[in-house]
Amino acid sequence: MPKQTFNSRRLLVVHAHPDDESLFTGHIIAERLAAGAEVYVLTLTRGERGKVKLEELKGLEGQLRAMGAFRAGELKVALSELAKAGSKLQHSFAGTRAFLDSGMRINPMGRPTKKHRNDEMSLASASTAVIAEDIERVMKEFKPDAILTYNAKGGYGHPDHKMAHQATAMAIRQYRRQKRRAPQFWVIAEPHERFDVAIGDARTAKFKRAALEAHSSQVSIFAETYSVSSTEIRYDAPEKIRKANPSPLVHLRPILTFFWAIPLGILLGLAGTLLHSIKTTDTSHFPIGLAVALTMVASLALALRLLRNSRGALYLLTISFVTTVFMLSQKQPGGEVLILGNQIGDIWAYGSTAICAIVMLFPRLRPGSWRRSASGHR
Repeated sequence: MPKQTFNSRRLLVVHAHPDDESLFTGHIIAERLAAGAEVYVLTLTRGERGKVKLEELKGLEGQLRAMGAFRAGELKVALSELAKAGSKLQHSFAGTRAFLDSGMRINPMGRPTKKHRNDEMSLASASTAVIAEDIERVMKEFKPDAILTYNAKGGYGHPDHKMAHQATAMAIRQYRRQKRRAPQFWVIAEPHERFDVAIGDARTAKFKRAALEAHSSQVSIFAETYSVSSTEIRYDAPEKIRKANPSPLVHLRPILTFFWAIPLGILLGLAGTLLHSIKTTDTSHFPIGLAVALTMVASLALALRLLRNSRGALYLLTISFVTTVFMLSQKQPGGEVLILGNQIGDIWAYGSTAICAIVMLFPRLRPGSWRRSASGHR
């Protein structure tokens, strides 16, 4: 197999946050600019949930607009330093939607993952297709011959990095469908991963260092090294990339993400139907089963809206739930009818459906705004 080379003349680099362009692709951008190529950096958020290194800037944390403005300023300076390697560097933020930095949490396994609750405009909460639309718009204008972004794992696993990869892959596939010549797809190779090309040396290190110094709120700068965590990396350490193919499943991933809601809706329909006709044993004959069943439906529907920041799972749950209830209301093969045509049966069949519809159609459910400590919710 011939050795891969990277000699893009029109390179589009897609990153999630300010400072990523310098941390992961500073050498590559400088090397391509020095070779006379044109480079376009597309940044998807303004890094609003970044954790600052400098004590005097700690007051910015939690102030999303202020942090975003500060980091956008750092990015402008960093790009001007990288542009000294050549003269054809362009930059923009994604679209007009102003996606927010999602931040991340560490799960019990010690791995980065999404926060339990996030602003609905956070990148990780947005539709992959919407972000891909913004990337594709830049592709049509800039007409790159190569696109570079994170690998499918999002590098070290940041949810915004994963979303950037998925949206970029989707944009490339949509671009191909329009009978356009698709650019090569390159991803950043993490340490110990296979790579095709390593770029960076002492010549490009001076540009990368100057760019990283502009991001001093996020990056610790030392004489020969820099760090964003506990590991120090030399400025002249090459950046490694490999050629990739956008996954054909990228269009299905948003749908598959919610598929688990289908069996959940079926189980809810079965459980509620079996419960709804149970009554108390006292003389009041209170329909305790119906109350419990309707409470189950309301609680689960609300939980999906509040925790998922999306109606997708709720749509699928409602469809499978209503279908299950409808099927159980018909005469079964043995002749029995599980949902009788009486008042309790009607309340269960129509009331549960109405609850799902109300929760699904309710304009906004934003738990963060209910807490006095919440910040950054628009």
